[in-house]
Amino acid sequence: MMRNVFLLLTAGLLFLAAIVSYRTFAAAPVAVTLPTPPQLIKVNSAELATNLSQSIRFKTVSNQDPQLFDLNEFIAFQNWLQQTYPDFYAVVKTQMLAGSTQLNIWQGSDQSLSPVVFLAHQDVVPADETANSGWIEPPFAGNIKDGFIWGRGAIDDKGSLIAMLEAANRLAASGYQPKRTLIFGFGHDEEVGGNGAKAIAALLQSQGIRPWAVFDEGGAITTNMPDIAGPVARIGVAEKGYLTLILTARATGGHSSTPPKTTALGGISRAIAAVEANPFEKKLDPVLIAMLQATAKSTENGFVKRMILSNLWLFGGLVEAQLLGSKSGSAILGTTIAPTILHAGTKENILPREAIAYINFRIAGRDSIESVISHISKAINNPDIEITISNPPGSEPTPISQIGTGPYAWLSKVITDGFPGTLIAPNTVPMATDSRHFTKITDDIYRFAPYTFDSSDLSRIHGLNERIGVDDFAKGVQVYYLMLERAGQIG
Repeated sequence: MMRNVFLLLTAGLLFLAAIVSYRTFAAAPVAVTLPTPPQLIKVNSAELATNLSQSIRFKTVSNQDPQLFDLNEFIAFQNWLQQTYPDFYAVVKTQMLAGSTQLNIWQGSDQSLSPVVFLAHQDVVPADETANSGWIEPPFAGNIKDGFIWGRGAIDDKGSLIAMLEAANRLAASGYQPKRTLIFGFGHDEEVGGNGAKAIAALLQSQGIRPWAVFDEGGAITTNMPDIAGPVARIGVAEKGYLTLILTARATGGHSSTPPKTTALGGISRAIAAVEANPFEKKLDPVLIAMLQATAKSTENGFVKRMILSNLWLFGGLVEAQLLGSKSGSAILGTTIAPTILHAGTKENILPREAIAYINFRIAGRDSIESVISHISKAINNPDIEITISNPPGSEPTPISQIGTGPYAWLSKVITDGFPGTLIAPNTVPMATDSRHFTKITDDIYRFAPYTFDSSDLSRIHGLNERIGVDDFAKGVQVYYLMLERAGQIG
């Protein structure tokens, strides 16, 4: 009997080892002869950098307070766009929506084909312009120095907007006529909710238009990342949901010399602590699994790492534990919790009657706005803490677009031709983009801009010293040209 059990265990282990070995060797990089990539258009990188520099000087800032919206700055910027890219604006039909959002339609010759939508946004987040703010170059000067274009919006998102227009203007000047209609949506308020993009999506929906695909910001080619040092094109096939909850605690005010047992500040502090002490479930999801399986094929990986990544059904727990050890790794495993604003008190010896805290959540695909609110209510477990949703009200996690087929495969071919030898992997975008408003009219949304960023550049987005390399920007224009040219000819 024992001998039979031993034989069965041995056979099981051998079978398991065979599966692991097969999957590991199947993920090994294979030497292939790559076809000669297409010739990219010739560009003058200095001229391109100058145009991006000029665009940065327009302070098209989105503030949380809508009263601070500077309409004149947006009008001046849009006038500059039309003067700088006349061939593009000569071939498109331009329509303004939601105030300052620009919709441009380049009509294709075949009306039976659904259009391709390209998105970028005009607005940027605020930046501190004071002398000791920490900016190496003034945030709205658009200085070109040390091989970079510096300034707010260089990456997010004037880099994409201007590169797209540089490419489209050259394509229009060449006499190109798209077979499939190309739609360009340039939102004005992406950083504060994206009502402009929502208006574009609603208009297309009202006209019964279902795009073949929507392409927006959110992914790029990264280098020197913790998982892979070499270049990886990370295509955003989904994005996390977005929600900010406002917690309010109230108590008796008065003089600080006779405080009550429970204060407003104490109550709000305990509520924040309770939320942070009850994190959301952190585990691998389908997109993350697909990303890890794609990066398993990197030539950087040794046998052991490739074995682990190609057999997540067996080693998934080990990978999750490893990811939880870093801030970025933990963030991609689930819904994140980030207390960001606290309001309370006016004077050191006066008890505040009210304390308010804002907590921001980036919602993983397995959660929802409703489940997040339920989770937070249970964690706080205090009926005296009022929980409300901030305005704008947030957005649900998006569905997952196709991976490996359809528009994903088409985009992968463009990337391979523009950046030969680059590994391609799907990704979930942690931030909200304008593209989320298009989920009602298409199943295929891809978030990717053809730029190469070092890991150190990621903290510059919405942070200090935002910049993009002059050569990286020029390459982006070349690949956008390839993308637009091919998109217009998709049969």
